[in-house]
Amino acid sequence: MESATQEPIVYLNGEFLPAAQAGISVFDQGFLLGDGVFDVVSAWKGSIFKLRQHVDRFFDSLQAAHLHTRLSREQWHEAIVETVRRNRLADASIRFIVSRGVPEQVVADPRVHSPTEVIWAAPYIFLGDEIQRGRGIRLMVSQLRGFAPDTLDPRYKCLSRMHFQLAKVEASAAGYDDLIWLNADGFVAEGPASNLFMVRDDVLYTPANDVLHGITRQTFLELAERAGVPVQIRQFTVYDLCTADEVFTTSTAGGALPVREISGRTLRRSAPGPVTRELDRLYWSSREAGEHATPIGL
Repeated sequence: MESATQEPIVYLNGEFLPAAQAGISVFDQGFLLGDGVFDVVSAWKGSIFKLRQHVDRFFDSLQAAHLHTRLSREQWHEAIVETVRRNRLADASIRFIVSRGVPEQVVADPRVHSPTEVIWAAPYIFLGDEIQRGRGIRLMVSQLRGFAPDTLDPRYKCLSRMHFQLAKVEASAAGYDDLIWLNADGFVAEGPASNLFMVRDDVLYTPANDVLHGITRQTFLELAERAGVPVQIRQFTVYDLCTADEVFTTSTAGGALPVREISGRTLRRSAPGPVTRELDRLYWSSREAGEHATPIGL
């Protein structure tokens, strides 16, 4: 169901406003410095998936970043649901954000701030199109490195995204669909908007360190246990990735996205492989069945 409103409705600092009226100051620290955190949750057929887990992760980011919010967890739940309801979206991608807001002084103490709080919803987005989901994507190993925990821990879901954008430019210019980067020690980490899995001899692997703790990643680990697929969470290299039977990425934007090629090396199995197909089938079956669902109430 597409939005029935003339223009999207955005939640901004306690108000629901038409998008054209939802203005943020040019002095907001989120704009000037990328100083803020966010999360993305999705709705499918009228229900939001794992909303509690997304809000919990959001509050972890707020705590770690020394950011404040006027809303309790329950109030964030209610505001997110209401934003989707007002946009009349049964299938939606929902982003919610807190920035450090507008400081009282040009050089201000970041511990003292009045946060800017935003929620906006759009029609559901798949990270890959129908062809890419059907036959797999071409993935490049980036020359950029992911952030090390002693610089900016990847578990912060923060607004600072230039690193991600530069990596996407690199991949697009080279003719690839997406990319992964390595951590500072040369082990496989993740992509700009997704976590990574590989399958070797019917065992599922995902990187242990220097990655965002993705809600969809955790969901696929739970589904693998349900399906009886052995799982190892550990470090591995590009060599392991290139010699894997299957590789796929996971994100809120579409579940599993199969990979057919890594930096010019075609994988052994045609994408999507059997493990990828089965776990993705279980993921969408879970969503269709309303597991971990918060109804929107359209």
